[in-house]
Amino acid sequence: MASAKKPLGHKKGPTPSKPESKADSKADSKAAPKPEPKADKVPANTVPFEIDPKQVEASLKKLRDKLSTLAKKGRYTKVRFKFRGKQLLPDIPLAAVVAVEGITFYWTGLLRALIFNFAGQTVLDVELVNDSEKELAQGKERILAGDVDEALAHFRRALDMDDENPLVHLNVGIAYRLKGEPKQALAALERALALDPNGPAGTVGGEAQRLIEKLKG
Repeated sequence: MASAKKPLGHKKGPTPSKPESKADSKADSKAAPKPEPKADKVPANTVPFEIDPKQVEASLKKLRDKLSTLAKKGRYTKVRFKFRGKQLLPDIPLAAVVAVEGITFYWTGLLRALIFNFAGQTVLDVELVNDSEKELAQGKERILAGDVDEALAHFRRALDMDDENPLVHLNVGIAYRLKGEPKQALAALERALALDPNGPAGTVGGEAQRLIEKLKG
């Protein structure tokens, strides 16, 4: 017997895809875990300070010891307490914080009042600061007044306090360029560029690059 013919125009349809099960979805999510966010880099002049309200004296003594060690690495003059990026207290003189005779009431009284406002253990950022910005501003004023030598004196003091600040090196380069000393100017500008290598035009690195090209041209 002849087999029945398929009707004309009939086409074999695509095989329906199997719906994805919840188990498959879970397996895929396990196979491709999300990358963990990178931790923010803590600046060299900042100390994370964990406060234990039950052991205030021990916590403060430990902090003082840390700051004493860190202070020896730079010409810092003040201490700044921050919580989640917000400054908690006015800047406190470094000498009062690391006083040999012990933890002075001058600053612990203020900090202690804050500690008891926290429900439990809290981590603060304790930042060591210096007067390099003040010296930098005074140097710029002397540049505008035409006193390049005095400006350089301010800039050098700023460098002693913060040698990693590209803006200070930039201004040193500008001052030497105004004095007609291209070799010293080039060295300072190249240092500024090295500290801010990706700065576009209008930034420290960009301005340093522009001046370097002028000196070499």
